[in-house]
Amino acid sequence: MRTEISYFWFGKFESEKEYFDFVGEDEAYYKDDDYEEKYISEFAKSQSEHFLDHDFIESGFENEAISFEEKFVGYSYGTQWISEAKKRLMHLNKNPEELNTLVFISKNQIKNPVSIADAKFNLLYIGEIEYDI
Repeated sequence: MRTEISYFWFGKFESEKEYFDFVGEDEAYYKDDDYEEKYISEFAKSQSEHFLDHDFIESGFENEAISFEEKFVGYSYGTQWISEAKKRLMHLNKNPEELNTLVFISKNQIKNPVSIADAKFNLLYIGEIEYDI
């Protein structure tokens, strides 16, 4: 069986708009050929990466009053990584039930993943998790 290693972030955004403004692709990115100076998204910029292949990233904003597992197990291979993610969050003294955002991306897309904190959101990097695909 093959495996995948992805980097994982969990966090809390004030609103779905704030979430999309941060992780969504910047439409102006493709308008001219000067890719070297631009970032494809604010998330990419936060990770010091000008481009991220969105075929290798998955994210979502889940603001329902349901359990951590119910919010995030439906994402790709969720049953493979959900318990490890929850364990890491609890080890970092984070209440998984309060989180509403998930971002994960194949390990080869980012050189130095970091947590991000802003006045309107926080996104905690919890490390890499290997799972069966």
